[in-house]
Amino acid sequence: MEYGRAMTQPERDFLERLRQGDHQAFTQMVRDNQDRVYSYLYRMLGNPYEAAEVSQEVFLAAFRFVSSYRGESSLTTWLLRIASNMFKNHVRHNARRRRSRETSFDDVFEHADYQPIGQRPENPEELVARNEVETAIGIALNGLSEEFREVLILRDMELMTYEEIQELTGVPEGTIKSRLHRARAQLGRLLGRYVDGGGDKG
Repeated sequence: MEYGRAMTQPERDFLERLRQGDHQAFTQMVRDNQDRVYSYLYRMLGNPYEAAEVSQEVFLAAFRFVSSYRGESSLTTWLLRIASNMFKNHVRHNARRRRSRETSFDDVFEHADYQPIGQRPENPEELVARNEVETAIGIALNGLSEEFREVLILRDMELMTYEEIQELTGVPEGTIKSRLHRARAQLGRLLGRYVDGGGDKG
């Protein structure tokens, strides 16, 4: 369902099934949205294992609190809002136990060939090139502040509209556009620094 559009009858029926605890409907909801939720969390956390763990928590919370979902936004937007809250709670919970929220170069490189959505390339040269791009983007994203990283991921990677991002974050559209502009500029500088340094973060 698109932002601002009234729910269709099939969507209302599906929501009612979710509210009644229909496990088949819940399975369908997970199947239809798990890639988007995981992709968002993977980009925000920079760690595939933590992203998978938090993704599970997102869907469990959705199943538990689906009665609070009124259909004002799409189901995906609602799930990503839960994911955003879960991400912030996860970071706060682990802040004292982790040396840094910034993913190390080795961690990023180790998981650089992971593709949250779509197929991995079969050509080895293409895979290496994609690894290098993923490595550079992963490092650069972790150099952004949380609020900048989130709007950039939602807009440029998840391809959400400004209205959907506003619904998800509760941030005014003007602020979203301002953050996005600054995030893109910072990301460009960080990527340029990575390329100029031949892959050296320093």
